[in-house]
Amino acid sequence: MTITVQTPPLPAPSSADPFADTKCGACIGLCCRYFALEIDTPDEPSDFENLRWYMLHERVQIFVDDDDWYLQIYSKCTMLGDDHKCMDYENRPQICRDYTDESCDYDGPQGEVFHNIAELDAFRDKWVAEYEAGEKRRADKAKRRKGKKKKRR
Repeated sequence: MTITVQTPPLPAPSSADPFADTKCGACIGLCCRYFALEIDTPDEPSDFENLRWYMLHERVQIFVDDDDWYLQIYSKCTMLGDDHKCMDYENRPQICRDYTDESCDYDGPQGEVFHNIAELDAFRDKWVAEYEAGEKRRADKAKRRKGKKKKRR
């Protein structure tokens, strides 16, 4: 399930405030209202148990970006001002300095997003069905190979 986020159009260019001419200038500081930690990508059905535990907590969601899984924890940066700008911009952490608006929260999610345990469980159920079908195909293929080797002898 992909969620579409409605964002206002970018403001008309203004030479008075170059910041206003960017996505950041029209944004409310979406990237400053959470932090995300990379988590293990599920490789087998039991891996979803930890993900389910995360989703039982308030103000969290899980998202997938370029096949990497993240736990997103909503907690506003203490330096985000009422004007949606950094109150200590010159001393901001390197992670903030490295962030660009080329592909950002203003554009909406780029991959799978799980807002609650029900969405995660629905995804897990489909994922497990595909996983089990793949396991069955691999087992059947191994049996066929083993049978072919016996016939050759």
